[in-house]
Amino acid sequence: MELNIEKELKTIVSEVDFGKNCKLVSLKLYNCMTGEEEWCYQKIFCDVTTSDGSHHNIIIKLKLQDFVLRKFFESDLLFNNELIFYEKIIPFLLECRGPTVNDANALFVPRFFYGRNKCDELMSHDLIVIENVSTLGYCLSNEKVFLDFDHLKTTLRTIAKFHGLSYTAKHKDYGRFQDIITGIKESQYNGRFIVQTGLLKVFGQRGINRLLERDGDRYRDHAHIRRLYEFFDDAENTLLQKLKSHGPLSVICHFDCHRDTLMFQYDENGRPFDVLPIDYFMLHYGSPALDLSSFLYISTTQRLRETHWDDLLDTYCAALATSVPPGVRIPGRTEIDAEMAATAVYGFTKALIVVPYMLRSRSDELDSLVTSDDPLDYFLALGGDMATECLADAMQHLVDMGYTDVLKQ
Repeated sequence: MELNIEKELKTIVSEVDFGKNCKLVSLKLYNCMTGEEEWCYQKIFCDVTTSDGSHHNIIIKLKLQDFVLRKFFESDLLFNNELIFYEKIIPFLLECRGPTVNDANALFVPRFFYGRNKCDELMSHDLIVIENVSTLGYCLSNEKVFLDFDHLKTTLRTIAKFHGLSYTAKHKDYGRFQDIITGIKESQYNGRFIVQTGLLKVFGQRGINRLLERDGDRYRDHAHIRRLYEFFDDAENTLLQKLKSHGPLSVICHFDCHRDTLMFQYDENGRPFDVLPIDYFMLHYGSPALDLSSFLYISTTQRLRETHWDDLLDTYCAALATSVPPGVRIPGRTEIDAEMAATAVYGFTKALIVVPYMLRSRSDELDSLVTSDDPLDYFLALGGDMATECLADAMQHLVDMGYTDVLKQ
């Protein structure tokens, strides 16, 4: 049975924090966010008026109604993570942080109204209701995939603030922090899918082949290319085990920061001054470099990596240092460099799928992936030659930086 939005909202408004003893007066459906791709859920945009005279702009997230698509994209699991984030994780983290000293250290998240994840026969009634931040001036970048230096710096400062909340919470109440993160469910799209299906080596070869075509004399017998092949051959034991590794520097990672999950605010000159990550479906507890490497390998061009890599990591470290109270243990730049050396290959692993998908043509539809006799053909064709060039660029940077000693870590 399909969800009756108006009937559902009447119940939600009367039961949750839209206002004390409120009732739904009016409901207007609309669509005001353009350029945002949705792959694991559907969205409904609403303007709600309640009996106390308040107006709320909200987004209702619904699971995919098609059973095959819902199962393939793990809708139940992903909804679990976002609900855990809004209902338990972020309230606890903000409680541990306490009042901010100044607005620069604040981390804004959308207001959460309601969520339900019953699954199975009640799946059609599962939903998440949050604030529509586009009405507050937040919007997606005009860039299709890659972000410029200002957008990158703004995002890294926000990632640092988010990571800082974990360090502060672990410092103040480590036991409760450990209890909170047990609710996070690991999505196959955090690395398991590409590793356990044996596709990692094939996808990685796409970038390596183009790199060798461009500069075979330099890279054909390169030590780090050989180490990458070793990694590809032992990826399930290496990558998945390390993703499960929770060292002292581990934080709650968003693990899906890129152009489609970042909404920016701009000043009068069109420069970004704040960014709001959305879609907390891919949560993962692990190295902060998981967020850094996946974001940077997905969102930067080769030229920007070559000219500003150190500047970007310095931006993150500086913001992290100011995001926590005195006495809270955080990693410095040397430790972040070590984490990147051990972890950046995982960020590149995500880029192998995400970058071609973001560069895909309109003729590439998601349902063709699910129904294809050979999903490999779908992924290898995504994004065309431009995607292959971009993967070769990222592979070149990975090798030049020596981020391939993962088997030795």
